[in-house]
Amino acid sequence: MRRGWVAAGCVCLAIGWSSPLRAAQSAPMILAIGNTAFLNASAIQAATGAEVKIDLERSKLTDFAVILLANVAYSSLPEALQQGLVEYVSAGGSLLLTGGPQGFGSGGYQAVAPLVPFQIRFDSDWRVTPFRPPVTLQPGHPILAGVEFITVGAVNDMNPRPDATEIVRAAGGGSAGTVSYPYPLIAEIGVGAGRVLGIAFDLNEFAGMRDRGRFIQNTITYLQSMSRLGRNR
Repeated sequence: MRRGWVAAGCVCLAIGWSSPLRAAQSAPMILAIGNTAFLNASAIQAATGAEVKIDLERSKLTDFAVILLANVAYSSLPEALQQGLVEYVSAGGSLLLTGGPQGFGSGGYQAVAPLVPFQIRFDSDWRVTPFRPPVTLQPGHPILAGVEFITVGAVNDMNPRPDATEIVRAAGGGSAGTVSYPYPLIAEIGVGAGRVLGIAFDLNEFAGMRDRGRFIQNTITYLQSMSRLGRNR
């Protein structure tokens, strides 16, 4: 009888200890680089099951379901990211780009223009603007569920990209002489088998936005669901 209990205990050890270990090893990962103070890693993990990493360590880009580049200059990215970002997205990864004085044109992302869901017009495109309410163009989009934005006072000033889907823009736009133009705020584009979502403002400046946490969780969840990478580690 005692031998039976020993055998059962071994089975329990095999099932109870090794299975969670395998589950932990296969949990999806998100790579978040830059000014990510707005990102609550524990809330993201609770909502998505994904672990947030702040550097590559020994991982390959394809180990990550989502890569977030938050107001960080392209030239400051690790070499592996600079060299492999286009291939990562084309292979099925999801990329989130957020704005600020080191984002988009101001951050040198002309180097990977095919990944940017806006048309970059200037090398220095971070602009303080009159406060404008965001206008939702895709009200049913999953990232907007339960979210109400506050007004926007600074943006990376870019044009809409014709082959991208514009999700939110600032009311009124801007003007230069007799020419008026919109301020696109959020847009997405498919690149190869992957997905890129761009936010043309700095989420760190939206600390007073009641739904900021929900919006971030919605966005990460959406991009994770779209990603074909980082699932089989």
